[in-house]
Amino acid sequence: MRSRAIHLCAIASSLAAATLWPAPVHATAIFTQTIVNPLATVSTLDDFSNCRDNQGCLGKTGQVFDAAGNPLAVGNLTDTLTYTFTLTPAEIADIAANPAGIGTLSMTAARDLGLRAGTATNTDFLVTTIDGTLIGNLFGDTVSTCPAGENFGPINFTCGPNYHNDVSAISSLTIPSALFQAAAADGSISALINPTDDVGRLKVFSLTLEYAATVPEPASLLLVGAALAAAAAMRRRNSVAER
Repeated sequence: MRSRAIHLCAIASSLAAATLWPAPVHATAIFTQTIVNPLATVSTLDDFSNCRDNQGCLGKTGQVFDAAGNPLAVGNLTDTLTYTFTLTPAEIADIAANPAGIGTLSMTAARDLGLRAGTATNTDFLVTTIDGTLIGNLFGDTVSTCPAGENFGPINFTCGPNYHNDVSAISSLTIPSALFQAAAADGSISALINPTDDVGRLKVFSLTLEYAATVPEPASLLLVGAALAAAAAMRRRNSVAER
């Protein structure tokens, strides 16, 4: 009798551990799409004019140049940059079938981004929306590795992000699953990127949109299975003993 009580206690403990504590989960990507800037190349020109439009560099008027090093008459860094991701019917269905998923938008970019040494507040970031809904600021938490002062004469090409070079950084934002599913329903998702007024130059290398399904870790499933199997075995033994 005592051993049965101990066994029942162990089963109860296993079931409690499997149900009361959150089960560890891992994410499995079910949708991933990357938009790559085909022009974006890293410049090693030690000159103010190294932000060239033919190399994918965007800048305000007087801060961006053509391939020959002549300033563009009008800057090519617009108030809003729009990136559109397209989805197949199968991808839409997969996303809809996983309402507890996690959406992520990640950008690899360089130039005038992040908190600079010697400043208290980061004013160089990208306000980002998905289909009109704000999800946060790309590079809002980025910190430049360049020392305080102007990185010029000569340009340090190993620190960044920085106005004068193409050392890149990666920034990511989370997209709530409900927003991601609603945006994906019509077969396209638009990411609108709005540089703050203090961003004078920007070079985007790539933008990646991902949706991942959350799946319980195998160990958690085994724990539940073992507890249920033990409970079933105990019921069978009790049934035999009562005959």
